[in-house]
Amino acid sequence: MKTKDEILREKILSGADKLFQKYGLVKTTMEDIAREAGKGKSTLYYYFKSKEEIFDALIQKENAKFFHTLQEEVSKVPTAVEKLKVFVNTRLLRLKELTNLYNIMVSEVRELLSSQPGNLSTPYRKQFNQKEANILKSIFQYGIVTGEFRVFSESDLDMMCFVFMSAQNGLELDLIVYDKLDDMLVRINIFHELMIDGILK
Repeated sequence: MKTKDEILREKILSGADKLFQKYGLVKTTMEDIAREAGKGKSTLYYYFKSKEEIFDALIQKENAKFFHTLQEEVSKVPTAVEKLKVFVNTRLLRLKELTNLYNIMVSEVRELLSSQPGNLSTPYRKQFNQKEANILKSIFQYGIVTGEFRVFSESDLDMMCFVFMSAQNGLELDLIVYDKLDDMLVRINIFHELMIDGILK
């Protein structure tokens, strides 16, 4: 059973989520969020120091749901090649869902990148990337054990994960910035096939 604090915190997050979707992060204020949650600003500040902290909490919640789904979907298929494909496609579906959900914030990302290239770091991004890299590495290791992939050293595996994630993140960001989400699956699948060809036994 949820505590009173947990219920109130979820109410604040739910209200903020609606506002972020409608107005974006920049235009949404703490006053707006307090009003949407039906609480005073003092109550809001008791749980969150800023709207950025609220947004981070929402992203963390989405991330937890995503990693549960990702691990579940990857575990359903038997081969490492299929697992890699599921990994790529599940990430892509999540990205498209978030992009549609936060379409106003996607335009904010575009503006930020055009005015401050490269300035898109967030406190949760490094942790998120590490979790993804761990899942990806486990797929590569599984493929080595099953004999699908060539044998690689630990350092080579780490480098493969880095290259794979960097290339995919770069492709995704570029397609978001230039509004080419519909082309994303084709381009990412081409990259995926090239990657597989390079590591098959």
